Amino acid sequence: MTIRPIKTWSYPGALLDALVDTRAVVADLEFPIPLGDAEDTERLRAHMVEQLDHHLIPRVREEASPAIVVVAGSTGAGKSTVVNALLGEQLTASGVLRPTTKIPHVFHHPLDADVLSTIAQEATVIATEAVPRGLALIDSPDLDSVRGENRDIAERLLEAADLWIFVTTAARYGDAVPWEALRRGAERGASIAMVLNRVTVDVAAQVRRELVDRLTQEDLETLPLFVIPEDTEGGKQLPKDVVGGLGRWLDSVAAASAATIVERTMHGATESLKEWLETLAERMDDQASAAKEVRAEVRRCAAQAEHRGGDTWFEEIATGSLQARWRAARAEGGPLHKLRHSAWGRRRSAREQRDAVLAEIRADLLESVEASLSSAAADAQDAMVAALTHGDESPGKWLAEQRDPREARTVRERRASDATRAWLTKVSEQALRIPGAERGTEMIGEEGVAIALACAALGVDDARAVLGVLVTPSLGDAVHLAQAELTGARRYCINREALDMMKPTDVPSLLPETSSTVRLRRAELRGLM
Repeated sequence: MTIRPIKTWSYPGALLDALVDTRAVVADLEFPIPLGDAEDTERLRAHMVEQLDHHLIPRVREEASPAIVVVAGSTGAGKSTVVNALLGEQLTASGVLRPTTKIPHVFHHPLDADVLSTIAQEATVIATEAVPRGLALIDSPDLDSVRGENRDIAERLLEAADLWIFVTTAARYGDAVPWEALRRGAERGASIAMVLNRVTVDVAAQVRRELVDRLTQEDLETLPLFVIPEDTEGGKQLPKDVVGGLGRWLDSVAAASAATIVERTMHGATESLKEWLETLAERMDDQASAAKEVRAEVRRCAAQAEHRGGDTWFEEIATGSLQARWRAARAEGGPLHKLRHSAWGRRRSAREQRDAVLAEIRADLLESVEASLSSAAADAQDAMVAALTHGDESPGKWLAEQRDPREARTVRERRASDATRAWLTKVSEQALRIPGAERGTEMIGEEGVAIALACAALGVDDARAVLGVLVTPSLGDAVHLAQAELTGARRYCINREALDMMKPTDVPSLLPETSSTVRLRRAELRGLM
């Protein structure tokens, strides 16, 4: 025969582009928030990628490939025996050992060798003129094989098939696994035939009647049903005339319906794809809504943390050590006692003493501010966790559990240290703009003036008194600016804590507009098929 499947859908190039674009969008989707349907959604996404990779895209790209006919069924149903009978020769193994078929066998007409679909890459390929041109017959592993890899292969083959031949027996026709596969195949528009194998004469009428009733219950009453009697002589191969009805049906498919089957399968699979895309879009909306809620909760806690303590929050910073050091430095005999005496201040010994005490003050200053900023961020984080974990298994609880407490503490302390040093740098710039700053820097250096201003901003009276002697007694504006910068550093640490908490939701799939991209792909497919 010379029948070739002919692709008749409109705009095949546009359809291929649409499918490829859809695959790119679906493959990148993430559903990180563990909502009730998250696992099902991820399975659906993976299934869609599998369908696009192994069936839809190859089918459109390789329009001349034969219609794929998969012979499938449960363990021991006699699939390989039926295939051998159809082919009229022993080309695939059959026997009592299970599973008999471990690797799928693809049988095709020799003239179709160059246009086989990508499914042939995972199978043993055999060319034989016993297969009508325009068809590729596949002997599949068992759907309920004890080997997981065999079950996976069988499932993939069925997903890629244009026509399914299900082989069952009088003892196995009620098994759940084949019926579930039949339902999925019918939903996506695959052409299906059922073979009832190894039927003895005494139960043939009853089994056929029960099977027909079951097909009717499943809305599959239009499926062709072929009955093969039990081989009472114990031969390894069924005579070809025993499967003559099935063989003639396949011949008629190849002669007149191969192109129709392929197009019907494509149409059914694409229709399913459209429904799946809408389901994904709805699930993405749910994920985006959940992400928005938990992010709003985190921001609310961060805002509350920013305003905690009011405008004078910095008064809570521990300054006991700073107060003591400044007091001792200004006391009689201290390195900062004779600041008004310029000659004394120029002495090398006096300068070394001042530098030493200012270095100690700077270390205490940094330690106190760092501890305060880190504590503020930690308190904010605790409030976020408490708010997020209020209730049962909410998305907030998932979000709160994403952070490693030890890593969070390390990052928080490093950030507080960096923010404190950045604040002191800004204070240094401000200190140099104070009227009379030149005399102050001459006596205690630029860093000394900056340290004094920073301590004055924390409420250390002796530091403010030193500046009043060296620079100007009017320090209100400079102190207020230093306090405002410190408030900014605290705000920075708290907000970065919030960003770290929200980081697991920073994925493109959780953006509200991402579902629109999925719906756009669906709309494009609707316009093409």
